[in-house]
Amino acid sequence: MNEFLGQNQQMMPQSAQGMRVPLGDEVIDLARYLRAILHYKWPIIGLGFALTLLAGLWVYTLEPIYRASASIVMETQEANVVNVEQVYTMGHQGYDYYQTQFEILKSRSLAERVVRKLNLHKHPYFASSAAKTAEKEAGFSLKTLLPARSKEPPLQLTEEQQEALDIKRATGYVVSGLDVSPVDYSHIAYLSFESTDARLTAEIVNAAAQAFIDGNLENRLEGTLQATQWLTTRLEDLKEGLGQSEMALQAFRDEEGLVDIAGVTGSGGSELQLLSLRMEQAREARIEAQNIKDDVQSMGSTTTEELMTVPAVLQHQVIRDIKREQSLAERRLSELGKRYGQKHPKIISAQSDLNAATRDLATEVRKVVSGISREYELALRNEEELEASWEARKSEMQEFNRVEFRLQELQREVDTNLQLYNIFFTRIKNVSETGGFEKPHARIVDSAAVPGSPVRPKKRLIVMAALVVSLLFGCAVAILLDILDNTVKRPEDIHEKLSSSMLGTIPKMKTDNEGSFEQVWQNPQGIYAEAIRTIRTGVVLSSLDDPAKIIVVTSTLPGEGKSTTVLNLGAAFGQMENTLVIGADLRRPSLARMCNLTPNQQGLSHFVSGAASLDSCIENVEELGIYVMPAGIIPPNPLEMISSRLFVNALEQLKERFDRIVIDSAPVQAVSDALILASYADSVIYLVEANSTSATQARKGIAAIVANNEPLTGVILNQFDAKKARSYYGSGYEYGDYYASQSETH
Repeated sequence: MNEFLGQNQQMMPQSAQGMRVPLGDEVIDLARYLRAILHYKWPIIGLGFALTLLAGLWVYTLEPIYRASASIVMETQEANVVNVEQVYTMGHQGYDYYQTQFEILKSRSLAERVVRKLNLHKHPYFASSAAKTAEKEAGFSLKTLLPARSKEPPLQLTEEQQEALDIKRATGYVVSGLDVSPVDYSHIAYLSFESTDARLTAEIVNAAAQAFIDGNLENRLEGTLQATQWLTTRLEDLKEGLGQSEMALQAFRDEEGLVDIAGVTGSGGSELQLLSLRMEQAREARIEAQNIKDDVQSMGSTTTEELMTVPAVLQHQVIRDIKREQSLAERRLSELGKRYGQKHPKIISAQSDLNAATRDLATEVRKVVSGISREYELALRNEEELEASWEARKSEMQEFNRVEFRLQELQREVDTNLQLYNIFFTRIKNVSETGGFEKPHARIVDSAAVPGSPVRPKKRLIVMAALVVSLLFGCAVAILLDILDNTVKRPEDIHEKLSSSMLGTIPKMKTDNEGSFEQVWQNPQGIYAEAIRTIRTGVVLSSLDDPAKIIVVTSTLPGEGKSTTVLNLGAAFGQMENTLVIGADLRRPSLARMCNLTPNQQGLSHFVSGAASLDSCIENVEELGIYVMPAGIIPPNPLEMISSRLFVNALEQLKERFDRIVIDSAPVQAVSDALILASYADSVIYLVEANSTSATQARKGIAAIVANNEPLTGVILNQFDAKKARSYYGSGYEYGDYYASQSETH
């Protein structure tokens, strides 16, 4: 039997065993998925074509969408960097500035400016959109089912309210369709808009870019005007404050009797300093005079020569002059004395001059000495007067300093107010003259042109995508159906799904209008006959030592070709041995009809019940070369009949008379008759129909037979389509073509 099973394994396709991909503990059978796709290829293609056609029809009903784009560049803001920290924060601040500008481009206020500039709320496109919205709102809703009293009355809008509503609707449309795309690492941004109207799309983009620039200029102009107004108000306040401070300063001058303090403080201080210097000089002069006086008084009555020792006397100018004259007279007398005698007139004259000079010197010395006391008194009086004048001037300066401090305070207030006034006046003049002439913060690089072709829908791409998606969907459905399809389809499933050995396969035959085909006895060289003979060989080889005389053939459900297989297998055995085919399916008998016997032909039920003899219940079918015992009439209790001792005795009699007994049993899943008959058999054959029998049900039926220790020889795969399997599972199922060509040769 192992040799026979090895021969059957040769029919397994090698391609089906090689395309397996391990995935963890599981194995993905790629070949199985490919086979499933090939199996459903025509439905997949049909589904793909249908969905693609629907997608194409739907795409060509869509309105084309146009896109217009413009590019704008943000002008660089000149930064006034004053410290190192600003150098590191300039980049971040610049990024924040540009991000803010890009967000302004998306703002609703900018969109409303565009709507008002282009009068979009009156454009036919938005009018038609509003009409469609109104029709949609006027359609069916749950509110229409309410009573008339419960319905809200329609809202009546004025022309202004309706216009505001239209502007709001158009603004929302512009905001939702306007797209801003900044270019990384640059100051450029692309402004784009999509619409079904190509010209309107370009107009909206250009209007939005220009409105962005104009809006910034207007905002700056408005800020300039606000600043000017504030500066004007503040200037008036400063002017009023300046006037009040000047009035307070002039009132203080009038109250204190001041004309001007310019230079007064400095001259007063200089005068006081000069008085101090003169007072110090007077004090020194007084001390000097007092010292001279004390020196002269200490001498008492002295000669002229002694008085001449006093420095003050000696240094007196008159004394010095007379002393010089005296010296000249003495030098003249000495010179004349060298030439003349004492009695010479020139000598006498010179002596007279000398005496006169001496007398004058003594007289002047006395005068100088007497004048020293007067000079002391004068110096003392001068010192006292200077001290009195210094004290008076000092008091005046102290009082003046107090007045000057208050005056300077008022003057400072006037100067401060005047300075603020001048600053604000200069600022308001600069703002008024230059505030409206600043350069724009952005400029348009490329204006939007009217698009010549729509950006979407991309009809060809959508149709191709629909084709691909529909084909993929069809493939997924095919794979899912294959996964959900738990039927036995191919010989390998006998081992993989049923965990059983395969006895053989019976090919699917072409039938005529009546559902008949050439069977074993009709075409002994056909592929069907060869398949039956292969099964017969398998049964024989499986029990060489102890031939199986009673063979029970069963299936999972009715209609799987079990009775046809039993009759042909019996015919195959009949070519070699004396064979009896028993129709033991007492619930749905079909053996008599297949053998062209009369419906009331006596059979198994008659023999077991004792109503007829054995010979009368067995019919020799010469065409098939076998004996047939049909089921007979359908008994009321089929299970009790085949479980009775009479049935067992009947089988013993038949075993003595025939070499092989092939029993057509009822299906396993339907009733329990097959399990009872299997207990009497030497060999049990389980038949499953390809692409029809559920593997789960077949596995349960086989398990029931094995659980009762019944002799399961193998499983037959019936109605197996070799050509379909070859296209579905690949090469490997070739025996049908071989025998077909062989029969054609003979």
